[in-house]
Amino acid sequence: MRKVPKDVDSYISEAPKELRGKLKELRAAIRTTAPGAEERISYGMPYYSYKGRLAYFAAYKNHIGLYVPTPVI
Repeated sequence: MRKVPKDVDSYISEAPKELRGKLKELRAAIRTTAPGAEERISYGMPYYSYKGRLAYFAAYKNHIGLYVPTPVI
């Protein structure tokens, strides 16, 4: 089990080298789209909150998951 990062910067820096660029792009897209969103770690992955749950993302061996909970979608 990997350790829980303290913030999104730590999460990205601890991700596999080949995924870091894509994680930074995804983070930038979320922050551009929702500049007022609060950024933190929840369930061990980056989480964004703006008037409720907005989005999570996570890096895996072969993909990056983007999770947008209801009712956002």
